[in-house]
Amino acid sequence: MVLIRNGTGVNAVEAELSRSLGLTLKELLPILKRGGDAAEKRFMECCWCLWKANGSELVAPFIEAAFNILPKKSRSILFERMLTIVYVAQDSVVKHPTV
Repeated sequence: MVLIRNGTGVNAVEAELSRSLGLTLKELLPILKRGGDAAEKRFMECCWCLWKANGSELVAPFIEAAFNILPKKSRSILFERMLTIVYVAQDSVVKHPTV
C-alpha cells in the first residue's frame, strides 16, 4: 500500500513532517494502519503541524492520501472531532464578531 502519491505537494509534506516532527511518511504508515487513539492523535498532530507551516497547501495532499489509510472507526472519530473544531470556531465567531 502506498501512503502518498508522488508529487510536489507530497515532497513538501514529507519535508515539513521530517523537519517539524522528525517523522517520515514511511514511519507514519504503520501507525495509521493500526488505528486507535494513538493513530488519531498522530494524524491530527501532523495536520496541525502542516497547517501551521503552510495552510491548506500542505494539509490537503496529506489528508487526501493518509486519511483512508486509517481504519473506518478512526476515520469516523476524526471526522467527528474535526466537525466539532469547526463548529466551536464558528460559534466563537458568531458570539464574538469583529466589527
